Formats: sequence, structure tokens, C-alpha cells
Amino acid sequence: MHETHRLAHEPASVAVARHGLRDLLEREGVGDSVVYDATLVLSELVSNAVRHGRPTPTGHVEVSWSLEPERLVLEVCDGGRTGTVEPVEADADSDHGRGLMIVSEVCEHWHVDRRDRRTHVVAELALAMA
Repeated sequence: MHETHRLAHEPASVAVARHGLRDLLEREGVGDSVVYDATLVLSELVSNAVRHGRPTPTGHVEVSWSLEPERLVLEVCDGGRTGTVEPVEADADSDHGRGLMIVSEVCEHWHVDRRDRRTHVVAELALAMA
């Protein structure tokens, strides 16, 4: 099952994406721990796209997920084409800067793909069905 959503390039889209993914995963019987991890990862990726990226030419952030038999693939696309997308060591007292470290710890794989004049961040999680 594959879904793609065009969301406004604004902070409120983080919750919209998270709730949409949670609804799908719960409906499909995905285990609670995977639902938690997947919504956490998606929240971090959409938040980064809104905070650090640019909107796509249509003014959106594109969010997609593919639920496969043994994995979930999340993809967030923004209109940014430059800058570094990699985990950094956050200061202990910092409120920000831990998102990609979390993604790295939770996901089996993740990578950045710059194509079509956009930045795509793709993350894969193993599934544990309930």
C-alpha cells in the first residue's frame, strides 16, 4: 500500500502527517512499537523539511509511505537542493538538533537523494505485525 500527501510547508503539517500514518498503520495491524517509531521518524523528517528546507515549487512538502510485507518506507520531499542532511551531535542543553540522530537509531536504513531539483529523505523501518 502506497500513499502520497502534499502538505502545507508549515509546522502544523507535522501533526497532519503523523496522524495520517498512525491511522493507516493501526488499521493494518502494525505493532504498537513500530507505530510509535514510525510516527516519531516521520515527525522528525517533516519537521526538518519545514524548518530547514524550502517548499516544493507548488508550495508544499510531499510525504509518502509504502507499507510492504516486511518494511515501511517513509519519504519526505522538500524544495531544498543544498545544505547538509546528516546527524550532528547536539549540545546537552539544546532544544533542537537530535532529529536525525533519532532517525539513525530507529531506522534500518535512511538516505538522502537529491533529484528533480528537490531533496528527498527516505527512511526504512522493519515491521512487526501485532
